[in-house]
Amino acid sequence: MKRKLTLAILLLIMAGLNSSCSDNYEEIVIDDNSGVLGDVIYDGWDNTDIYISNPLKAFFSEELHRPSWDDKGNEHKTFFEQGEYNDEKCLMINSQQEFQDAYMGTKKLPDVDFGKYTLLIGKTWGNDSSYKLDKIVLTDKNGHYHLEAQLLHYVDRTAFFAIQTIYYWYLYPKLKSKGIVTSRTVKDIREY
Repeated sequence: MKRKLTLAILLLIMAGLNSSCSDNYEEIVIDDNSGVLGDVIYDGWDNTDIYISNPLKAFFSEELHRPSWDDKGNEHKTFFEQGEYNDEKCLMINSQQEFQDAYMGTKKLPDVDFGKYTLLIGKTWGNDSSYKLDKIVLTDKNGHYHLEAQLLHYVDRTAFFAIQTIYYWYLYPKLKSKGIVTSRTVKDIREY
């Protein structure tokens, strides 16, 4: 009886510790309403001309895309290697040197105040062009961040059946440098 009572007390203590630990995670939602500077670029097609007044937006509009090849067969990379279409990736950049190290292109990098900001650059994917990025949820799990790309799938829209790479970048108030674990969720949306 004494042994069962001790085991029951231990289970209660462990359950209490588990629930109190999970409540300590800070969730940061990054979307169009969060007031954070950033953008989403679908397969690297964007209109750079509209961002002339913002050098950072203009830079990412032009440079955040899949690796490409010119007519001489030279590969042009920017932030991501050619990889599997379903690779979820996010870079957390906290210094100008980290920014330079992450960039594989040839253009001059825009200035960022890394004393105040962290730059997140990532990619996710949709099965076709009916997928749109709704928001990014970044959760501080103490030892690392968990980044969830939440996508909307507009099931009633006609779409080409080709994988669509979705790139995003956000300039966020300074975050501690930690590893990032990425995932994606998809919510089906019916419009009709």
